[in-house]
Amino acid sequence: MADQATTPATAGAPTPTPAADAVVNPKLLIPKKDGPLAEVARLVAEAWGKETWFALRWKTQADFAKLVLEFSASITEKRSAATARTPQSQRLQELDDQFDEGLRILKKYINEDSGYDKARTDARLPGFGLLANKNGGFNLSRDRDERLKALRDLLLPAVAAAPFAAREFGTAYWQTRFAEYADLLGKADGLAGKVSKSVSQKDTAKQELRKVLQAVVYALKANYPDTFEAELRAWGFRKESY
Repeated sequence: MADQATTPATAGAPTPTPAADAVVNPKLLIPKKDGPLAEVARLVAEAWGKETWFALRWKTQADFAKLVLEFSASITEKRSAATARTPQSQRLQELDDQFDEGLRILKKYINEDSGYDKARTDARLPGFGLLANKNGGFNLSRDRDERLKALRDLLLPAVAAAPFAAREFGTAYWQTRFAEYADLLGKADGLAGKVSKSVSQKDTAKQELRKVLQAVVYALKANYPDTFEAELRAWGFRKESY
């Protein structure tokens, strides 16, 4: 009787990975974007609250639910602060443009008061807080904090003491805009700090959320080896990728 032909197993051939293993990859199940992550975390917190048997040794359901609320609140706070900052930033730019336009006329006043002598005019401009640029002109600093100081400490006092103080682009023009500029800069700095704080709080909560969600995914797979895909969906992990 002839020996039956046999096909030897290919040495070194990789063992096929069960399809189910790919689905349980937390990187695919846990969203990266803030909004979807907050929603999945909310669903998981709700499911965990109903499944009293489920436990993690290092995080309770109550602590996780609190973390979810903190994360959602930090997202809202960040968006609100950024939205409030936008119109103030726009108004600051408008005032910067008005300062530049005012300087164009103010330099004419100074030139007129200097007998239309360019050398005398150029010598006086730094006393009004203006800086020489590489093109031979003079302007206020582009840095807003430095611009504010120049307006307050040099330009306003110099205009007030000049013979053209009462003219259209004299003291009234500069004082009104300076007061609004100073107020808006103070608010903008406060909002910038608020946004930064909100981002820091959000990022800290986000990192902890993802760690808990990853643990939940693996725990569900361990407890439901045959039906874990359905359990994951029931707990809020409803997409295979985000």
